Amino acid sequence: MEIITPGVFIFVGAALSGLLGFMGSAIGMGIAGRAGAAVVAERPELFGRVLLLQALPGSQGIYGLVGAFLILSFSGALGDAPITISIAQSFQYMIAALPIGLAGLFSAIHQGAVAANGIATIAKDESLTAQAIVMAAMVETWAIFGVLVGFILLTAI
Repeated sequence: MEIITPGVFIFVGAALSGLLGFMGSAIGMGIAGRAGAAVVAERPELFGRVLLLQALPGSQGIYGLVGAFLILSFSGALGDAPITISIAQSFQYMIAALPIGLAGLFSAIHQGAVAANGIATIAKDESLTAQAIVMAAMVETWAIFGVLVGFILLTAI
């Protein structure tokens, strides 16, 4: 029995895509959540606005999940049939996970930091909520580009 089979690289790629996105989201939401907890303690009426900003870094976890599903789907690992691709091709599926997972990890962390500053801003002037959301959402663009690059790589395999 072979230890390294094509399925190994496919599943490592799917796991990396999801895990890195989930880690980034957890860290980013934690950063924003700490700022939010301090603001809500002083101004509980801002809870809805604070929650929205805290939730923004959570989308990178969703992108990681989508990436994992795409990798498993494109590779044929979701079907009942055995995986019939080569080790080299399966390694390419693992590589396609990197832009999805790493872009999700880093953009979620930095989006959480921007969201935390946005939360501090709306604590001072709640009329700036939309601007704070837009500034935090700009960081997410790079996670979206990571998913796009991953998708392009998957279609090229």
